[in-house]
Amino acid sequence: MKEKVFDLKTLTGNWESVNLNPTIIVYRDRRLYMLSIIHINETTHQASPATYEIMEDEDGFFINYNLKRASISYDSKQDVLTLLR
Repeated sequence: MKEKVFDLKTLTGNWESVNLNPTIIVYRDRRLYMLSIIHINETTHQASPATYEIMEDEDGFFINYNLKRASISYDSKQDVLTLLR
Protein backbone atom coordinates (compact mmCIF):
# COMPACT_ATOMS: atom_id res chain seq x y z
CA MET A 1 0.00 0.00 0.00
CA LYS A 2 1.44 3.36 -0.94
CA GLU A 3 1.86 6.11 1.63
CA LYS A 4 -1.07 8.49 2.15
CA VAL A 5 -0.39 11.91 0.73
CA PHE A 6 -3.03 13.60 2.90
CA ASP A 7 -5.30 12.92 5.87
CA LEU A 8 -9.05 12.96 5.19
CA LYS A 9 -9.52 15.28 8.20
CA THR A 10 -7.83 17.95 6.05
CA LEU A 11 -10.66 17.72 3.50
CA THR A 12 -13.62 18.14 5.85
CA GLY A 13 -15.78 21.14 5.03
CA ASN A 14 -17.31 22.82 1.98
CA TRP A 15 -15.47 23.01 -1.33
CA GLU A 16 -16.69 25.50 -3.93
CA SER A 17 -15.68 25.17 -7.56
CA VAL A 18 -13.95 27.92 -9.46
CA ASN A 19 -15.02 26.50 -12.86
CA LEU A 20 -18.76 26.01 -12.29
CA ASN A 21 -18.54 22.40 -11.12
CA PRO A 22 -20.86 21.28 -8.30
CA THR A 23 -20.16 22.18 -4.67
CA ILE A 24 -18.56 19.37 -2.64
CA ILE A 25 -18.98 18.75 1.09
CA VAL A 26 -16.69 16.32 2.93
CA TYR A 27 -17.69 15.24 6.44
CA ARG A 28 -17.23 12.47 8.97
CA ASP A 29 -20.17 10.23 9.88
CA ARG A 30 -19.05 8.20 12.89
CA ARG A 31 -15.99 6.34 11.55
CA LEU A 32 -16.66 6.91 7.85
CA TYR A 33 -15.79 9.91 5.71
CA MET A 34 -18.51 10.93 3.28
CA LEU A 35 -18.48 13.16 0.20
CA SER A 36 -21.64 14.94 -0.94
CA ILE A 37 -21.92 16.52 -4.36
CA ILE A 38 -24.52 19.28 -4.56
CA HIS A 39 -25.87 19.81 -8.08
CA ILE A 40 -27.99 22.94 -8.65
CA ASN A 41 -30.60 22.77 -11.41
CA GLU A 42 -30.11 25.91 -13.50
CA THR A 43 -33.81 26.12 -14.40
CA THR A 44 -35.49 25.44 -11.04
CA HIS A 45 -32.53 26.41 -8.80
CA GLN A 46 -33.28 23.28 -6.73
CA ALA A 47 -30.35 21.62 -4.96
CA SER A 48 -29.91 17.91 -5.60
CA PRO A 49 -27.36 16.24 -3.28
CA ALA A 50 -25.73 12.85 -3.84
CA THR A 51 -23.62 11.31 -1.05
CA TYR A 52 -20.85 8.73 -1.34
CA GLU A 53 -18.59 6.93 1.11
CA ILE A 54 -14.92 7.80 0.67
CA MET A 55 -12.97 4.55 0.35
CA GLU A 56 -9.27 3.78 0.16
CA ASP A 57 -7.15 1.14 -1.55
CA GLU A 58 -3.52 0.85 -2.63
CA ASP A 59 -4.05 3.60 -5.23
CA GLY A 60 -5.44 6.12 -2.73
CA PHE A 61 -8.82 7.63 -1.87
CA PHE A 62 -11.86 7.32 -4.16
CA ILE A 63 -15.64 7.21 -4.41
CA ASN A 64 -17.85 5.10 -6.66
CA TYR A 65 -19.60 7.79 -8.73
CA ASN A 66 -22.23 6.80 -11.32
CA LEU A 67 -20.91 3.22 -11.29
CA LYS A 68 -17.35 4.41 -11.97
CA ARG A 69 -14.40 5.06 -9.74
CA ALA A 70 -13.57 8.72 -9.12
CA SER A 71 -10.16 9.24 -7.52
CA ILE A 72 -9.77 11.97 -4.92
CA SER A 73 -6.61 14.05 -4.88
CA TYR A 74 -5.63 17.05 -2.80
CA ASP A 75 -2.97 19.68 -3.48
CA SER A 76 -2.12 21.18 -0.08
CA LYS A 77 0.00 23.99 -1.53
CA GLN A 78 -2.88 25.33 -3.63
CA ASP A 79 -5.63 23.98 -1.32
CA VAL A 80 -7.34 22.26 -4.27
CA LEU A 81 -9.53 19.15 -4.10
CA THR A 82 -9.87 17.19 -7.36
CA LEU A 83 -12.13 14.29 -8.38
CA LEU A 84 -10.89 12.36 -11.42
CA ARG A 85 -12.78 9.65 -13.29
